[in-house]
Amino acid sequence: MGVFVTQTQRWSPTTVITMIITIFVFFGISIGATGVLWAEILPVLMMDDALFGTLSLISPMVSIVILLFAGNPIERLGKRVSVSLGLSVLALAAYALSIAASPFHFALINVLYGLGYGIVELSINSVTLDWEREQQKSVMNYVHAAFCAGAIVAGLGVGQLLAANWDYTTILLGVMGIALLTAFINAIIAYPPTHHDADGDSASAGAAIRLLINNPVVLTLGIVSFCATFGESVAITWSVLHLRDLGASAFIGGAGFALFNTIMFIGRMTNNSVVERYGVVVSFTISAIAITVAGIMLVGFNSLWTAVVAFAILGFGVAGGVPTALTAGAQFVPGQNSALSGALMSVNYLSFIISPPLIGVLATNTSRQSALFVVVVVGLMMIIFTRRLAYVTQKFHTA
Repeated sequence: MGVFVTQTQRWSPTTVITMIITIFVFFGISIGATGVLWAEILPVLMMDDALFGTLSLISPMVSIVILLFAGNPIERLGKRVSVSLGLSVLALAAYALSIAASPFHFALINVLYGLGYGIVELSINSVTLDWEREQQKSVMNYVHAAFCAGAIVAGLGVGQLLAANWDYTTILLGVMGIALLTAFINAIIAYPPTHHDADGDSASAGAAIRLLINNPVVLTLGIVSFCATFGESVAITWSVLHLRDLGASAFIGGAGFALFNTIMFIGRMTNNSVVERYGVVVSFTISAIAITVAGIMLVGFNSLWTAVVAFAILGFGVAGGVPTALTAGAQFVPGQNSALSGALMSVNYLSFIISPPLIGVLATNTSRQSALFVVVVVGLMMIIFTRRLAYVTQKFHTA
């Protein structure tokens, strides 16, 4: 399949990669801040774990629709404009959450978060793949590590602010301000040229779905990275709540979440070397083993500090999932960056649909600790599909 390039205005590789990193840092701040704040927000919204988990699936469901079907509109609108639009929607969501007073409000806010995250995820991952193709460098692990950096700042910072008696409303307004500033700066940055397949199908409606159906390598990469993202979604949604259950203060809960992201940051910064030296399959296998071990520790020990260590191990395990899958997938479907980004990220967002209600219902009927056994399950599932990935990639190369 041939590839053609859509030319853009003159752009600076250094400026673009700095902007990409900045956006991922904001992602970490946004998700990290809400992750720490849930323990403060849920009592105000009068929601138990089951209702919280169920309503939380609205956001990823909306994001999946965007990821699967919005490739063409985003290409037409332009990735730069799309990113700034998505960031603006996330700013609105942060403000709405700061004044929310009921589960109904929470449901509507999740629609906004789903729109914002979906638009930005699809656009910025595609831009990163365009940058990698232009510069012939692999940076996906590094830019996704920036997400961890933002989450570390949020985990420590929000925990400290809560300990200093700041209310969550003020903190969320701060997140809104950061989102708007990032959107404004992004709007004046020139992006790299976009690469398309020769028949122009890569950004068409449903191209991501066709890629998943027709390409077993992309589908398997999606399932493997889904397992890693599932572990990440568990930590984002439930880690602070679980640590608080075990007796952690607001600061210790935030610090535990920051440690999870610190180890994930280290994992992503080192994973590139592992992939280059030993290959994708070895990287995914290490991740799967770490996720499984973390799950066993979370379920098997009713101890605050064991849980903190377990979430740290989980951070290492989930580190390489998404960035490794995106970069690896681009080698098998050149010129289809928008479709690939939509395909893989939509599968990954399924974890945010399944994880919150599943763990919420299990926690309500048993306990949060027992519900975390699902982490063990996805770790074992990742081992199985990593072996499957080795088979389908070998078959692809010999075809």
